[in-house]
Formats: sequence, structure tokens, C-alpha cells
Amino acid sequence: MNENTTLTFEEKEIIRVSILGKYYDTVISKNPIIVDDTKVEANKTLVMDNYKEFLVLLNTIVLKRKSSILNKQVNLFTTNIDVFFEKALEVTQLEYNDGFYGRFNPVFSLTNFKKSLFKKSLHYDNTSEIPVFNLLKVHGSLTWKSEKEKIVYSELKEIEEIKSKWNAVKTKVIDFATTDKLSHFITEVASKTHDTTFNDFLVAYDKLAVVNPTKEKFQDTILNLHYYELLRVLSNELEKENTILFILGFSLADEHIREIVLRAANSNPTLAIKVFAYDSAAKTTIEENVKKGNTTIRYNNIDFIEPVAPENYDFKTINANIFKAVLDKID
Repeated sequence: MNENTTLTFEEKEIIRVSILGKYYDTVISKNPIIVDDTKVEANKTLVMDNYKEFLVLLNTIVLKRKSSILNKQVNLFTTNIDVFFEKALEVTQLEYNDGFYGRFNPVFSLTNFKKSLFKKSLHYDNTSEIPVFNLLKVHGSLTWKSEKEKIVYSELKEIEEIKSKWNAVKTKVIDFATTDKLSHFITEVASKTHDTTFNDFLVAYDKLAVVNPTKEKFQDTILNLHYYELLRVLSNELEKENTILFILGFSLADEHIREIVLRAANSNPTLAIKVFAYDSAAKTTIEENVKKGNTTIRYNNIDFIEPVAPENYDFKTINANIFKAVLDKID
């Protein structure tokens, strides 16, 4: 959108409702189905199976790592706000930490991360460390809810409240199905009439603690303390000796994350970064995004990995070709 375009408050609100409503329809609204075991859908089952296999493979790899020096923690940094990881971790009964403490009124805090877990056998008191997954959602989560400047646990009930508010306004805002160009966007907003119910939708939506796909995205992650601290954890982990970072389904287009990764790659020669591209075209895009941040990778410690055509690197293929292969070598 042209930065010089002058929009009224009402027009800006129409645009904001349109964008967030579209995001709600395509990303947020389907999440209650993920946690509802009575809802059986082929796509949901397929995606969930990939998540479960990924977690089980990682858990087994870490469990079999013969090192008493390194802890058995796996850090999962994700920009996804959906709840597939949480549900898959619960179903597989793996130990994980999502930053919440408490049962009745769980509150999120960074201090709740990085806990090691040891178990004793029932009969012989043998003590062993078991793998723990730290789930760090750098763009927030649908299990997060803003409440009096705190992040408290959400049971996804807000999604239903947003749904009713969205249904009341969705026919009054810009239809993205027919508007795919910015020039049309300006024309469309001028033809819409502002409605007081738009604010009702925004009030309900803003209870969610997630980073939205708007131009304020970068600003939100830097200025909001919770997101900033999660990015700081990412930076600190990448600075550690002999760290390995696997990047799946992420093109490094987000500049705030790309710069952290590239800075760590250039300051920590022991860091190994493996970026999996869906296909050769995706690899080209990722390499171009990296050059936007830093044209010189000092230690040549980033590998851009593409599949051999006609195969594509989707979640299932990466599980089978990469992580399963690693486990087979350990065995």
C-alpha cells in the first residue's frame, strides 16, 4: 500500500478488520478441531501424524545420545501460532515445557523454561535424565491470552467469541476472494461503510496474544517484552558451542529472526545450520532472503538442502529421509 495514501480512522479500521478477519478464517478458526478428538478429518490426521513422528524420532535420537555432559533438552522454536505441537506432544506423552506454570490459573513466564527432568526406576532407584521439549512460540500461540499485562493460558474459548463477532461483520468488510491487488484494496475500502460492530470484533480479537500478519509484525516482536525475550533465548541458544539448528518450513523471510540466525552463524563457527527447502525454487528463495540480511557467511556453516527431483521436502519426507536416517545410524 502506498505510504502516502491518506486514510481516515474509519478506513484504517475497516482494513484492519478485513486483514485480521481473513487471518481468523484461514489460520485461527480451525484450531478447536485440532484438539477435539471427536472430529476426524483426513488432513488433520495426516498433519498430526507428521508432528508425532517428528517428535518421537527426535526424542529417541536424544535419548540414545551417549553423552553425560550435554543435557537432553530439545528447543522447538516456531513462528506457528496453531496448536499442533501442543496436541502432538500430549498424544505422544512426551515431556514438554510451554512456559506455563500452574494448573488452575497457568501463567506464562520465561523462567519456567529450561528445566531438566530425571526419573528413577520403581525397584532399583536407577536415575536417568529423560528428554524434555521446550516449546518456544516466538509469534505467540492460540493457547496464550492477554490479561492484565500477563500471558495466561487459553483453552481456545476466545476463538468462539471471535467467531460470533466476525460473523457479524464479515459481509461488511473487504472480500479478499475478489481483491488481490493493493490498488483494488484502496478502491474497495472507499466503498465500505464503517460500522460500530467493527470495534466489537477487534476487542474480542485483541485478547489473543499472537503476532499478526500486518506491517506492525516486526515492531510487535521487538517491543513486546514476551516476544523479545523469546527471541533472546533463540539468540543465546545459537551462541552455544556445537549447537545444531534445523530449519523446516521457514524461508527466513522474517527479518527479525533472519538477522539473529545470521549473526549467530557469523559469530559462532561451531554452530551448524541445516535449512531444508521444499524444492529447488524454494531453495533459491531462501538463499535470496539470506542475502538480504548478510551477503557474507563467514564460516560457511549454513547448508541449504534441497531434495532430488521429483521428490519434495515436505514434513513426511524430511522425517523419513533425514531424522529417521540419523536414528538408523545411531542404532
